[in-house]
Amino acid sequence: MSYSKPLLIPWLRAQIDSCRYPGVHWTNQEQTEFSIPWKHALRQDSSDTDILIFKAWAEVSGNGRAQGDPSVWKRNFRSALRAKRFKMLDDKKNDAANPHKVFRWPEEASAANVSAGSQDQDELNLTEDYNFPVQESQVEPCFDECLFLTEETVFADSTEHDILQVCLKGLQIGPETEGAFETPPEQQQLQNQVLIGGHPLPGQQQYPVMFEGAGSEAGLPEQPAHPMGGAEGGDCGGQLAEQFLHTMNKTRDGENFKTEFRITVYYRGVKVSEQLVENEAGVRLVYRPELIAPVLDPESGLSLVSLPSPGAMLDKTQASLTQRILDKLESLDVGVSGHVVYGQRRGEMKAFWSFSKFDRSGKSQEISKQPQPLYTFKDFVQGILNFIDGRDSPPCSLFFCIGEKWPDPDNRPWEKKLITVEVVLTSMELLKNMAVAGGASSLQSVELQMSLEEMMEMY
Repeated sequence: MSYSKPLLIPWLRAQIDSCRYPGVHWTNQEQTEFSIPWKHALRQDSSDTDILIFKAWAEVSGNGRAQGDPSVWKRNFRSALRAKRFKMLDDKKNDAANPHKVFRWPEEASAANVSAGSQDQDELNLTEDYNFPVQESQVEPCFDECLFLTEETVFADSTEHDILQVCLKGLQIGPETEGAFETPPEQQQLQNQVLIGGHPLPGQQQYPVMFEGAGSEAGLPEQPAHPMGGAEGGDCGGQLAEQFLHTMNKTRDGENFKTEFRITVYYRGVKVSEQLVENEAGVRLVYRPELIAPVLDPESGLSLVSLPSPGAMLDKTQASLTQRILDKLESLDVGVSGHVVYGQRRGEMKAFWSFSKFDRSGKSQEISKQPQPLYTFKDFVQGILNFIDGRDSPPCSLFFCIGEKWPDPDNRPWEKKLITVEVVLTSMELLKNMAVAGGASSLQSVELQMSLEEMMEMY
């Protein structure tokens, strides 16, 4: 006997209206917002009534019987809400007296006028067509569907669904975010600029800046041959400040920042490749296994760097999922234009970034399809000034996660991500190492601070 799975939106409205589930109710008069009990199973006051709504959906969406355990029911219910673009307004799951979450009805499905017929096509949804249990063998079937859905469906900007978000629940390597990503205000101000730092970006550049030789041949700074005396307590603060300023000046050509790029690729926290790219214009990350070393792309002026094939992995499930992401990766650019380090992605596969693999902010930052400022030499100089004043040293690298949100909204560690890439700006790394080795006191030179402040005014 065939069993017809109900559509989530009309089904959920009926359940809320029925008042059959304790704690499940509308929270506003317009009936566009509702509350769901969200109590952790390990709480001493947890009971079967806390999971009735999750169990009910598991039953009607699982051929009349609930598959798995209550944690699976809750996860699938949450995934179904996310897939239909319900927005979480308030997360009170840790409230001592009344743990719950408040959601808003999706705008495109008016809470007052829901038609099952109009929802049919939209409801043929990846998450609702599959109830994903924990077993690896049942992760695979959904991935092909998920991977090749249209960009508007899978990568809608308003909901930010990652390609792994639904499919990798059992492997614990896909993020389970509750809300939509919002571009940080400082990036919103810059995203619409055609030129970054007053200089055209690759694609606009008539003569891209690049070089083929080693750093010393190109005039870039090299690591000092001897350790800095300041690190050993020597009395040579003025000399160290002078050396630091000399090195910093070698990273600049007028208003242009000069650096090489060290690219380190990790698959689930394991380093699989590391390459130094000697091209001041930047790099374009691609998946072309035939490229065994960086090669210049004459069109963009960037160096093409291929991510490694995952074929040698012992974990075949991980290898298969990694391969699917790589196959959909068109490119991810990290380049320099003037004094600005920018990022840009192409294709359907999303990428996210931060300054550190240990970022615990939980605020995911997506790389745009348009050239997007990520870091500036001015920010770095300001960071050095802050370090001299006793604060933390500035970052010198960018950390990217491909196919999954980063920083992770649930604070999962970077080692759980399928594909991550660290891009070190070697000129900044050298300057940072010099500053840290010598200590803040070694840089407390009037001449150095005046020079740094002058640099700040140039940009």
